[in-house]
Amino acid sequence: MKEEYADYLIQKTKDDYDKISGDFSRTRSYLWDDLRQFSLYVKEGDKVLDFGCGNGRLFELFRDVKNIRYIGVDQSNKLIDLAREKYPVGEFFHIEDLRLPFVDSSFDVVFAVAVLHHIPSRHKREELLSEFRRVLKPNGILIVTVWNLWQKKYRSLILKYAIRKIIGRSKLDIGDVFIPWMDGRGEKNAERYYHAFTKRSLNQVIQNSGFVMQKTGYFGGVEKKFNIYAIARK
Repeated sequence: MKEEYADYLIQKTKDDYDKISGDFSRTRSYLWDDLRQFSLYVKEGDKVLDFGCGNGRLFELFRDVKNIRYIGVDQSNKLIDLAREKYPVGEFFHIEDLRLPFVDSSFDVVFAVAVLHHIPSRHKREELLSEFRRVLKPNGILIVTVWNLWQKKYRSLILKYAIRKIIGRSKLDIGDVFIPWMDGRGEKNAERYYHAFTKRSLNQVIQNSGFVMQKTGYFGGVEKKFNIYAIARK
């Protein structure tokens, strides 16, 4: 993928989430139970970064952990406003790009929940992961989750975009798709960019960025395979 198109997709994702922020936040008003397993990697006194925090719901994960300093960042101004309104004791900041406004070795744990699949091009994904590694303390933990699009309902869509790429009718990379966001009335409000990770490809891009893999697997949905997760150490 060309750099200028990847930059366009990053801006498009930001604009899309600003547009659907209210509906998106409404459908994510509580923390999924499946995410609670990751609280085991956060201990008392840790400093935690939630990259792509959305409406800040991951803050719920740390309510029972003492002396946690939680910082949430997102490119969507409107989602940051919603997070600040919902969790006034949290720290939430808007960021302009994939560069993090923090000094080296700032955090004990970095979360990127349902974010990396919105980052276009392998180069930009590795660039972001390198930023995560930079701001993590030595032996710090990275927790990444992505949507597992290799489900029956999405395979034909992945194939459609792959064919368009092969015949020269798409600027996307193989494995990239646009998925419509449908509001409560069934109307399409946006088409969000996604990269369809496999467990293997997620592990590979994390390892290529200098991390040491600790654990990987699936969670969510009836078959417990709706999402892929990876836990790595700096």
